[in-house]
Amino acid sequence: MNLTLTYNVLPKVEREVADLYACGHTKKEIAMKRGRSLSTVNNQISRLFEKSNVRKDTEFTTWYFCTRFHISYDLLPIHRSFISIALLILITLSVLFETNPLYRARASRQKSRTELVRRIRRNDELI
Repeated sequence: MNLTLTYNVLPKVEREVADLYACGHTKKEIAMKRGRSLSTVNNQISRLFEKSNVRKDTEFTTWYFCTRFHISYDLLPIHRSFISIALLILITLSVLFETNPLYRARASRQKSRTELVRRIRRNDELI
């Protein structure tokens, strides 16, 4: 991976293609948005891969975000461990305390629906 080549050094056309490709657009979508042929977009993406010295889409996305937003690619093992532990703690806490808002919304909706069905049944018994 060529981290000496930065995003700002790329020509404007290649930056636009890199933006779209790194954000997950397919080559066909990029061609339609830019009004170019698919082979032109393929050539531009292959040149981007060549310049950044990557072979895979995921490597390109990593290169793109590291150079575009000035993020250090080389993390020390202790930093990686700290980040992993922090994310694990957050996930564990959300599971333990059920802080998922979708879970709560569904539970409250189900409860109100049950009450509605009970009221309807009571009204039918009274009639």
